[in-house]
Amino acid sequence: MTKILVIDDDADFLLAVRMVLEANDFEMEEATTPREGIDKVLSTDPDLVILDVMMPRDYEGFDVAREIREKHERIDLPILILTNVHSAKKVPYRFAPDEDYLPVDVFLDKPIEPEQLLDTIQDILGERREEPKYPL
Repeated sequence: MTKILVIDDDADFLLAVRMVLEANDFEMEEATTPREGIDKVLSTDPDLVILDVMMPRDYEGFDVAREIREKHERIDLPILILTNVHSAKKVPYRFAPDEDYLPVDVFLDKPIEPEQLLDTIQDILGERREEPKYPL
């Protein structure tokens, strides 16, 4: 069974995502803090990480993504950022995957329809990489 780790500090969001994932035959692990999330990446070996940006510190999810990729060298682990940072922080620009600053596969805004989330997960899991798309 495909294992997805969701790192988010919003209990309601975690419950909603769990319902969608488990109804579609995915196994879900969860973490509510960045440290717990990184520890679970290392201990549970997920097939995909869904990561929020805004956690205890603003933009902390960016640090988590970089640590997973750079410090722990998990370049083959797909990372999907799913966040409401654009609407909550009212930033005048859009975040997106970037080889220098944001080494993730996909960046999506909350709220998201279950169908779009499932389609994105299936697309990502179909794109296993042997080589990173960008230098670390």
